[in-house]
Amino acid sequence: MNPAAPDPRPLGRWLCEACGLVYDEARGDPDSGLAPGTRFEDIPEDWTCPVCGVGKADFRPIEPPSAGAARRPASGPNRASADSRTAGTGPDSRAVIIVGAGLAGWSSARALREAGYRGAITLVTACDATVYAKPALSVCGARGVSPEALAEQSGAQLAAELDVTLLARTWAIELDRAHRRLFTTRGTLRYRQLIIASGARARRIDLAGPGASRLFSVNDRHSYVLFRAAFDRAAAHARQAQCQVRLLIIGAGLVGCEFANDFAGLGAQVTLLDSAPWPISSRLDKVVGERLRDALAGQGVSFDGGVRLSHAGIPPAAAAGTEMGSEALDAVQAARVALDWTSSCGTPRNQVFDLGLMATGIEPETRLAHRAGLPVGRAIQVDAHTLTTSDPRVFALGDCAEIEGQPGCTIEPIHRQARTIAGEITGQRVPFESRAPVWVVKTPCLPLVIRPAAPGAGAPSGAACGTGQAPAETAQADAS
Repeated sequence: MNPAAPDPRPLGRWLCEACGLVYDEARGDPDSGLAPGTRFEDIPEDWTCPVCGVGKADFRPIEPPSAGAARRPASGPNRASADSRTAGTGPDSRAVIIVGAGLAGWSSARALREAGYRGAITLVTACDATVYAKPALSVCGARGVSPEALAEQSGAQLAAELDVTLLARTWAIELDRAHRRLFTTRGTLRYRQLIIASGARARRIDLAGPGASRLFSVNDRHSYVLFRAAFDRAAAHARQAQCQVRLLIIGAGLVGCEFANDFAGLGAQVTLLDSAPWPISSRLDKVVGERLRDALAGQGVSFDGGVRLSHAGIPPAAAAGTEMGSEALDAVQAARVALDWTSSCGTPRNQVFDLGLMATGIEPETRLAHRAGLPVGRAIQVDAHTLTTSDPRVFALGDCAEIEGQPGCTIEPIHRQARTIAGEITGQRVPFESRAPVWVVKTPCLPLVIRPAAPGAGAPSGAACGTGQAPAETAQADAS
């Protein structure tokens, strides 16, 4: 028998449209048992994305990095077109590429223009680049703001205002630092300087059971819109059944507490769970933490601390409402989850919830930098004063950047960081100065401002923002 002829096709790449991971057939996925050279069509059908867990159906083929000849985008209004494919023509190009369209990305573009930079700027983002205030996500209900009203400006509008080429719905795949090229799903971009403003993704803890995948995570406007739509459906069903929406929130950090307060105000019966004994234990001492717990209880939030989660299951179908159609009822059922946990005193608990939210922090998005060989610790490591990475032409800021061992997870320094980077690029140096963060807890039942403690003062210890790995800042809380 003659051996099978080798497959003449070049090895390809496939993009996960849910999280941006790239499956490279040349590399395979050894952790999942897929050897280098494994064709995508030969992957078992039950294989899932190793980052976000979606199936093969959510991947699409992408063009090879070498595709797309580089050309400079037209100047003027056309530069803001999302159809532009490349920026710059070679190593001497004045192009600056920004990866990410959150606050850090847009702040970088604005700071460059304000510093007098007149060269080409291209902003690459996997989202639609809508401009909105992220801290408002956890207080929309109390303020009567609809998810749609969160949008302050479209990405296209701001791109035109700043004379920026916007490539929305475009994934940055790989960074070739030797030739100063960024490979994306819409072609190859050349740069003179590159700014990584990729932010962070929601951190999810391991939880056994088929119901775990039903738990929402909210870290951007799109994920909030999905969560709020599910809540509104559950609320409509609950009104017909003359009861409250049963909302589960796992994680009693700052964001978890804010969402608990907000959705309790929308009429939900909220259960807030955490492995720590009191809310925001990483930044509040016991006295203030218990005051917050009691204030939340006054709004109808049931807090259970010191718990151990064991299993998330799928409960029996919900009873049909008198006016709710089968399609809407199916959507309500698809969000319900049955959770098993053990309380701090060892009592087993089980409860069915209409929907659940996992608010267990964030993880800096560092995959592009890691693949490019840039130093990555808890986040992308940058110089404390210039925000350059180990490559002087590549910068990072915001949640994805690590300064002197600390990843960013507050908004205050982002504008200052953007000005520092703009100064480095334009030759008008403005060294960045790190400051101890001030945390504002937006819980109307007990508004808090957490300030750095005075030198020598006692301090709580706990997990730092997002990663759960390092001591928290020393803090004192002021209740207003």
